[in-house]
Amino acid sequence: MLLRLSVQNFAVLENIELDFSRGMTVFTGESGAGKSKIIEAISYLEGRRASADDIRYGNSGAVIEGVFDFPVNDKLSSMLNSLGIEEDELYIVRREVMASSKSLIKINNQMVTLNNLKQIMALVLSIHSQSSQAEVLQKNEQIEYLDRYIGLGKESIFTEYQQHYQAYQSVKERIEELEYKDRNRLTQLELLKMQHAEISALELKEDEEEELEHELEFLSNYENIHWALSQIKSLLVSEYPPQGMLYDINQSLDTVTKFDESYTSYKDTLMDAYYLLTELNSHVSNDLSSIDYDAERLNAIQSRLNQFNQLKRKFTKTYSGLLQFEQELQEDIDDLENISQSFTRLEEEQKELYEKMEQSAMKLHTYRNERKHFLESKLRRELSELEMPNVQFEISLKESHFNPLGFTDVEFLIATNKGEPLKPMKQIASGGEVSRVSLALRTIFSEFDSDSLIIFDEIDTGVSGQVAARMVEKMKLLSKQRQVLAISHLPQAAATADHLLHVEKDTEGERTHSTAAYLNYEDKIEEIARMISGSKITEAARLNAAELLKSSED
Repeated sequence: MLLRLSVQNFAVLENIELDFSRGMTVFTGESGAGKSKIIEAISYLEGRRASADDIRYGNSGAVIEGVFDFPVNDKLSSMLNSLGIEEDELYIVRREVMASSKSLIKINNQMVTLNNLKQIMALVLSIHSQSSQAEVLQKNEQIEYLDRYIGLGKESIFTEYQQHYQAYQSVKERIEELEYKDRNRLTQLELLKMQHAEISALELKEDEEEELEHELEFLSNYENIHWALSQIKSLLVSEYPPQGMLYDINQSLDTVTKFDESYTSYKDTLMDAYYLLTELNSHVSNDLSSIDYDAERLNAIQSRLNQFNQLKRKFTKTYSGLLQFEQELQEDIDDLENISQSFTRLEEEQKELYEKMEQSAMKLHTYRNERKHFLESKLRRELSELEMPNVQFEISLKESHFNPLGFTDVEFLIATNKGEPLKPMKQIASGGEVSRVSLALRTIFSEFDSDSLIIFDEIDTGVSGQVAARMVEKMKLLSKQRQVLAISHLPQAAATADHLLHVEKDTEGERTHSTAAYLNYEDKIEEIARMISGSKITEAARLNAAELLKSSED
């Protein structure tokens, strides 16, 4: 539910702030007064793509802000939580549109993307205009209407089909990939073998690069290492070696500890150091007698590491990546050399999956056929109530190509007059008839949808008389469960509305802007009378308007 709308510098809406209530609110006013601009502003909060053309001339940007009471919905709560938006009593949705056509989007001060906004607001509100009504003529939309009504998406047979369809597509893509490889098999096989031979010729070993780099570092610093070891050796075998001093100190501590046990710990530590230095002396002596500078080994290591680096640059891999690449090359070579066996195996798997997919698709087709009459009869009743008593309506189901929803081709067929043959809706339905079908579907699916706000943007254009009255009744009925905002030129809609919002243009200086205000009872009579008789309001029109208001209250 939309509680408040604030718009600044959006076309003719210079600075407008509106409060909305439950029930049905109808926007009235002359053509071009700015009614549609208010709906466009709301559509920005729904996720409409920003356009710099909507910014009021002379301004650097526009700001649209709506305060909403979101419907209780588990999916909506999950979306908000995933974006770090805490659940609250009210939600402030804000769009700041800049001259670059980019926009800043926030929900309760939390930045969100345009796609996030669309997903969230799709569960909060829906806007129906004459242009959007055309969706009922599209076959891909018609199958979704049918499936939603019969609850197919919740059935296990639908999940089963989805799994089989995806598995079949995966195998099909693998076969197509092999077919491509087969067409270029000889050339590709030659390339793979050449790459594999180049890498395998080096006989790479796990961790070899790291070990060689360590050895290279040692040989490169041989002189420093030999000098340091010699220094250690000379100190350990000097006239007064440190281990001898430690031994002498320890002998003296033997005497002291007999009388003062606090020195015992020092004695143990000194002996550990003595043995450690003795061991160090042995280790250094062994190294000095065994290590030697090997220029050939140094060159060999440098040469091998250069080979590694050349391959790493050529294939843009790390050393471990080369090892993995070598293995992958061998697997690709095996696949290409045994491509016929791979084809046989995959084709058998594809055939098996096709049969499963076909069986699952037939279950979906049968499910739709057995239950389509529920939507057919429901829609016929709704259209009959919208002054189409002789309408014939049927949902045609035919087997067609496989797609994510099965192989059922769904098409809505309609005959608006008695004795006429059923034809696809897009071939025969007039604008007024499409409006009624769209409103009937909206009414039917209101019990399925969680949105708390429905907006009708002049969907009653082209209808009058009893048809108009029935359409208004349907909109009023929807407003019992949902908040409804509607732009209408029908006096019946204005009379039936819980709230009548009049929009008009005003000029100050050299600029024009729109204003909007709710009408009281007397003003409602004047506005409805204008809608009945035009700019010249007659007393008869006023009496008619008063009668319409009284009838709607009854």
